[in-house]
Amino acid sequence: MKGAIWSTLFICLFTLNSALLHAQTHNYEIRFSNHVIGNVTAHCKVNGASRNISIQSKVDMKLLAKFNLDISCDFDNDILVRSKVIKSSGKDADNKTIITQREAKNYSVIQNGEKSVLNTTEIVHSVGEMYFTEPRQITKIFSETLGIFLTLNSLGNGLYELLLPEGKKNVYKYEKGTLVQVEVSQALGKAYIIRV
Repeated sequence: MKGAIWSTLFICLFTLNSALLHAQTHNYEIRFSNHVIGNVTAHCKVNGASRNISIQSKVDMKLLAKFNLDISCDFDNDILVRSKVIKSSGKDADNKTIITQREAKNYSVIQNGEKSVLNTTEIVHSVGEMYFTEPRQITKIFSETLGIFLTLNSLGNGLYELLLPEGKKNVYKYEKGTLVQVEVSQALGKAYIIRV
């Protein structure tokens, strides 16, 4: 009898734990002038009230640009507690690290060793989340790669425009709530991140 109770309890706990743990992975190609120049892998893992988003990007445009971008974000109860961005190109001068950390009443943002303070108590929406959730009714979103808030405009029909510094903008396209394409503004023209 005791064994049956323990077995039933174990099965119930295993089932409950499985229901609280789930993960998603989305893969994308990066295209420029109809050529594949890289890829993006976005992964989201949920464990109860905790969530981790990791995004790895690799770009190789031969002589123009070559870099890797790794983004990791940790959320607790839908609030960003820490993000870390590492951009590496193989050249020390071009490498970049940004760490955003939630503190008691604000966030510290450390960019390549220089610390600044972001005067907000909670970050509830970040650009990394846009790979997993359509940003309906969101107008302000935190950029992990820049360490600042950006304006997000809904254009209708599943299109969202993210306003970047220096007048640039990226356009995110969703179909049935799923991100299918990002149009990225660059000095040399537009690149596209397309779901595969």
